[in-house]
Amino acid sequence: MEISLLDENEVRYKVSQIKSLPPLPLALQRMLDIIINEVDSPDELVSFISYDQTLAARILCVANSAHYGFRGKAPNLTRSVIVIGYDEVKSICVYELMSEIFSGQTSIGRAEREKLWKHAFATARIAYHIAQRRPWVSKNEAYLLGLLHDLGRVAMAVHFKEEYRSIQKLAQDRKVPLRYVEPQFGVYHTLVGKWISIRWSFPKHFQAVIEFHHEPEKSPLFKPEVRIIALANILANSKMYPEYLDDDFTRLYCQKLHITNEEWEEYRSRMGQLWPEVDLFWSLLK
Repeated sequence: MEISLLDENEVRYKVSQIKSLPPLPLALQRMLDIIINEVDSPDELVSFISYDQTLAARILCVANSAHYGFRGKAPNLTRSVIVIGYDEVKSICVYELMSEIFSGQTSIGRAEREKLWKHAFATARIAYHIAQRRPWVSKNEAYLLGLLHDLGRVAMAVHFKEEYRSIQKLAQDRKVPLRYVEPQFGVYHTLVGKWISIRWSFPKHFQAVIEFHHEPEKSPLFKPEVRIIALANILANSKMYPEYLDDDFTRLYCQKLHITNEEWEEYRSRMGQLWPEVDLFWSLLK
């Protein structure tokens, strides 16, 4: 099936007409606030989760899984949050709340959902570590930006299904990232994500990361945050596209963030350990 080229106005109009994309749900907004405000006490997290039966059930189920060695021994939410860990609980909450938004008849297939969210989890973990050494960027915000940077791809997988499948096939055939073939279809995941983030009234630096994480130097503001997510994204994609680990743009972003060669090599070496952790975390969500 041949897909006709869309122009920017057509894509923007189609995004504006998505009926199943409501304003940012209050629950997700509250979760984002908890992460941005760097709440590291279980009390507020437990209070938030306790009002959502789906979230509460998911957290209890994960905490009592064989992986944590507490099968049947984490009987309440407070204990469950401590057992799992704050960062992992926040990731589970964001995943569940985002999945609710993009659910229903137009939901994402299981394989694509797994690929998108594993990439998001990996990017978030790496961004957190990079931000830990950059005091001018919040590590918790970096984590959340990593989780949400590909919001546009999630929306495309649901609401631009034919175009998204065609983009995926062409990118696979050419062995290049999706963003290099998107212009041939007139649908850019960065712009789709930007328009959704504006519709949801995301903070400006979230909008910048979502729009410019492949081209940080084009971002008019918030370049440090955008560069961190750009590098985290490159690392998270390094199994498939290792050639971007050492290209001129990567070196430029590292230089701008004062990341030394030794530090960059440290992040690269961590990837072998990170992917099993991401796979395990995903298995707990299934």
